[in-house]
Amino acid sequence: MIFSVGVDTIEPERIKKTIAVYGDRFISRIFHADEIAYCKSSAKPAEHFAARFAAKEAFSKALGTGIRGGFRWREVVIRRHFTGKPYLVLEGSMVQLAQTIIGNNYQMHLSLSHSKTNAEAIVVIETVPA
Repeated sequence: MIFSVGVDTIEPERIKKTIAVYGDRFISRIFHADEIAYCKSSAKPAEHFAARFAAKEAFSKALGTGIRGGFRWREVVIRRHFTGKPYLVLEGSMVQLAQTIIGNNYQMHLSLSHSKTNAEAIVVIETVPA
């Protein structure tokens, strides 16, 4: 059963400008070390950072907290399956927050898209039988 859906869109140029102003201070506040390594290894890091930023925002909307209410940016991690498919992993206090709001049995689904002008993410949270 679908628990909730969250969607977010951001312009990679906004992320690029924020990185130019705040540098690693911004990056390390928002992104997990694995995400940073992946994005920086890309030919177009701003697009990849923007897509992951959008995914975190979309997750916060699907969870229902927004970026307040105990939301921890670096504890929502976007990883890649060996096939390239992105997926969400929760760490630290975000695990407990999600269990409190959703329950113990859930799955998260993530889709990302990005180009020079837009980065988008959709998150679907599904409750599953125990």
